[in-house]
Amino acid sequence: MSPRDASEARDPVSLVVGAIVAQVIGGLVTQMSPFMIDGLMAGLSLSERDAGLVATVEFLTLALAAIAIAPVLPRFSNRRVSLLAVALALLAQGASIFGASLASVALLRGLAGVGEGALYAVSLSIVASRSSNPDKVYGYFQVVWALGSVALFAVGGQLTATFALRGILSLIAGVTLALAPLLLLIPGARVQSHGAVATGATRVSPLLGITTLAAVVLYLTVSAAVYTFSAPLGERSGLNTNSVGYALTVGTLVGLAGAGAATALNVRWGRAIPISGFCVVFTLVTLALCLSHNPTVYVVALVASVVIFYFSIPYLFGLAAALDSSGRWAAAAGSAYLVGFAVGPLFGGAVIMEVGYAGLGAVCVAITAIVWGLAMVVCRQLSGTAAPRADGCL
Repeated sequence: MSPRDASEARDPVSLVVGAIVAQVIGGLVTQMSPFMIDGLMAGLSLSERDAGLVATVEFLTLALAAIAIAPVLPRFSNRRVSLLAVALALLAQGASIFGASLASVALLRGLAGVGEGALYAVSLSIVASRSSNPDKVYGYFQVVWALGSVALFAVGGQLTATFALRGILSLIAGVTLALAPLLLLIPGARVQSHGAVATGATRVSPLLGITTLAAVVLYLTVSAAVYTFSAPLGERSGLNTNSVGYALTVGTLVGLAGAGAATALNVRWGRAIPISGFCVVFTLVTLALCLSHNPTVYVVALVASVVIFYFSIPYLFGLAAALDSSGRWAAAAGSAYLVGFAVGPLFGGAVIMEVGYAGLGAVCVAITAIVWGLAMVVCRQLSGTAAPRADGCL
């Protein structure tokens, strides 16, 4: 089957919906992390450091759980794993609403992270192992995040302002509970190495998988670093915090264009061309944000950064999905994503302290060039060892 045929193949609606639900539940806390930090500080009177510690505990357990479960997922029923994971997450989330101390909340959020990490890994694994076109479904993930984030940000901000920590934790638990029944749509049988990725795919070197994970971690690190400091960058351009917030809201809405483009294009042009494209655009956007003091340039660049982020993620996950038919590397890519997301703010702050915002731009551009090089190595290797349908890099 040609790449075009693969891009036009349709997946069962139940598979797509189940995978999206697992993705949303697994990644919800990272999406709502700004309100989590604010709620922890207001609800428990924690310092920025202690509030950040709680968030870090959950993010790390989330990432570690995804890493730990990724290699063994093909041995178990994804539906059973998902239901056990969501039960653990709900139990810990519900209990953490009533946590009264730093230690108790950190412990409970860490337990929630274990369940969330398992769900995040499942969401990527089942798409890689069972979907006829993983890149397209990963594009659907980004469409849902872009649409859902608008409502979640509005409600989350209001609940956090009114009820502090209990408000935002109740929202996360409520969304999890509401979506949990849809996890029953996830296939119950173990992976039998079928689907598009399995067709013509061959075993790849573990080094190639590590190369892919390194590209994901590095790209998310620089993306998170620039995103985290978007407000200070806006202030350098003469904008206030409210204006930056409006720009981010607009960027999230416009970001649908990036997610939609990735979904529509998927692997029609392979992966090498889209990956090269978003690396170039991200480089230009980063330089504009870090070097310019013009407010118009800042707003355009910020909105463009959100669009390119939603466009880029499906291709990075799709690259990992092409590595094997069981979805193990795709699941591991999810944990790499979370590690990069967690490291980004710390990395950005350290670079700014040493060499300023211009230095941050230069360092991010250099790392993006490394990301592009690593991705091209993977694409070239896959093109030489698998059928076009299996890797989509041709």
